[in-house]
Amino acid sequence: MSFAKWTPVLLILLCNLGVVAAAHTHSNSARANLAERIAARDVAREAALVEARALGMARYQEHLIELRAAMAALPGDPKRGRMTFMTCMSCHGVRGGGMRAFQTPRLSGQAPWYIKRQLQKFQAGVRGAHKKDVQGNQMAPMVKLLSTEKKIDDVVAFIASLEPKKPADGGKGDALKGQSHYVVCKTCHGDDAGGIEQQNGPWMAGQHAWYLAKQLRNFRSGLRGYHATDVEGKLMVPQAQLLEDDQAIIDVVTYITSLDKK
Repeated sequence: MSFAKWTPVLLILLCNLGVVAAAHTHSNSARANLAERIAARDVAREAALVEARALGMARYQEHLIELRAAMAALPGDPKRGRMTFMTCMSCHGVRGGGMRAFQTPRLSGQAPWYIKRQLQKFQAGVRGAHKKDVQGNQMAPMVKLLSTEKKIDDVVAFIASLEPKKPADGGKGDALKGQSHYVVCKTCHGDDAGGIEQQNGPWMAGQHAWYLAKQLRNFRSGLRGYHATDVEGKLMVPQAQLLEDDQAIIDVVTYITSLDKK
């Protein structure tokens, strides 16, 4: 009689124990699945970085050859350009490496044709004239000191002779995600972010990540690419707007800078 009285209670306890055991088993399974997904993601991320570094190493040697060939064909005089560049050193560094404090880009290693084109844009007010572009506003009057094309050619020739002492600052985002974002950039900037002159796409692999991120934000917000005659800038605006938020920008510049081997 006593046993019959407690039977329902015992059944309920057994059922509860069964539920707890099932929940525990499910929880362990879920944790195992999560661990597997995280491990697979980490393996994929590392594989993407290895691929990027291998591509960067191979391309770096080609880039040096191309840069030296371009330098030999430049019309300017690097010795005269050195004197002119002295006014630029306070912001861009003695070796043109750029300074984060001033948000100035790394010039050493950049293609001469691109540097000359940007200097001409600053001179003409095509770039650096937007009221909210603080760094551009600072750069525009400095370029006015290059009063002739010859002076521009000279300073470009000097910059082409510079070699950076250390690698550019890399990004701190997810390079694997950045690789997927970079797919749309390849047409103009190349698989290795080495730049394609025929597409007006500059070399980006050796640029500082923080500078690339800043310029992508400028394109996305309209601080760059707003001028009617800035053809290349106007092409960049919709591309930058594909990067939906700051994290996407950080990820893509992390992948781009992972390609650099300087």
